[in-house]
Amino acid sequence: MRIRAHQRGDSLIEVLVAIVIFSIGVLGVALMQLKGMQYTKQSGSRTTAIQQARSLADAMRANPDGVYGVQSESAIGALNGNLSGSYYLYDGTTAPDPSSCSGNVACVQAKTDLKNWLAMLNAATVTPNGGSAARAVVSVNANTGALTIATSWNGIVPDTSGNTTDDKYQFDYQPLAPQH
Repeated sequence: MRIRAHQRGDSLIEVLVAIVIFSIGVLGVALMQLKGMQYTKQSGSRTTAIQQARSLADAMRANPDGVYGVQSESAIGALNGNLSGSYYLYDGTTAPDPSSCSGNVACVQAKTDLKNWLAMLNAATVTPNGGSAARAVVSVNANTGALTIATSWNGIVPDTSGNTTDDKYQFDYQPLAPQH
């Protein structure tokens, strides 16, 4: 009986190739998992921004005096839909201060609504790499005369050049004049 002392090494090469192929597959799955987490976080920020903008619109519906910038509902009709004095206008720079309203209940409510809205946006939107917090503006749309509620925040999914871009959401809130 002869024992073969000569081995060819084919099975060792096959094992090494299999390990390389398996490693590439595992890296691909890990990358997909990472991208999935990024998109989930970005989607969560977008959902929060939409919910908060709609929540502010609901607060506006509950405070028509604040929307029109008057102290009583009876003064709204004289404005003919003009929202330029709205207590809800916010330029995105100075924090809303309810104490600046001199006891005007509609103004205090509007500034409190804005303050709470901004706090919720900043708490729930993503600000990676020390990026700036969510930005928000409430302005009068010159074309429609409605209040435009706009939010933007630092996105987390990089574009093709590797930089993150801002995500944005906005809509117009057209209040209905009270019926008498």
